[in-house]
Amino acid sequence: MYYTFPVRTAAQRFQEEVPRWFPPGAVYTFVGAGGKSTAMRKVASLLADSGVRVRLTTTTRVGVAEFQGWPVRLVRGRSEAQQALDGHGGVMLLAAGVLKGEEKYAGFSAELVDALRLSADTVLLVEGDGSRRLPLKVPREHEPVIPSRTRAVLAFMGASAVDEPVDARHCYNHEQALALLGRTGSFLEAEEIAALAAHHDGCRKGVLPGMAFRLVINQGDLASRRSTAEQGLRMAWARSGIEGALASFQEGELYGTSQD
Repeated sequence: MYYTFPVRTAAQRFQEEVPRWFPPGAVYTFVGAGGKSTAMRKVASLLADSGVRVRLTTTTRVGVAEFQGWPVRLVRGRSEAQQALDGHGGVMLLAAGVLKGEEKYAGFSAELVDALRLSADTVLLVEGDGSRRLPLKVPREHEPVIPSRTRAVLAFMGASAVDEPVDARHCYNHEQALALLGRTGSFLEAEEIAALAAHHDGCRKGVLPGMAFRLVINQGDLASRRSTAEQGLRMAWARSGIEGALASFQEGELYGTSQD
């Protein structure tokens, strides 16, 4: 007798597995490039649909347009932030104000995030840096800003940078990226993905002992980039024990993980 087992689609894997990365009662910080804000919104919606109270914020700044139509609460100081964190509503963006002339929301300091009390049914998603809409980045000296109570850091790369030159068109702070890789004229191939993921001045910058760390290659719907991206994930896992995933948060699909 032969048994057949159902094969989950990429969309089914996304719906089932991604929420498991974010157990409630904790802070999760998103860093890097390639669609962090899109990912935060998608994760927030998934968690809220399952009954989790979700709050989003930033320790830098986020574009007003990125959260058009989302509930937003502007707060001043710890007391108002705590009230908003504990308040009604499945999902809400918390910000310290709107920056004049920039069309961006101002975020909270890492110290303020660390001072907030988080109930067991609440998840706080934090954007810890910016990338100027490029698909790859290496942090500058003052980045990222990761609250010390963060349970897990998710470092993003965009698949649109895979197999492309590590240059100003594809990478924020590309000079530093090339310096970390130890070569000029480099392309983002599997070796480079694994090296940047593991480097403590690269994707792992600011990740403290005790924080979980996950590499996420987003824009995985670009099928022509998947082979190299998957090789990079497997290499990062084999060499450095870094868990990773290839997904499209825009499409809501999970194509594979470093351990597949």
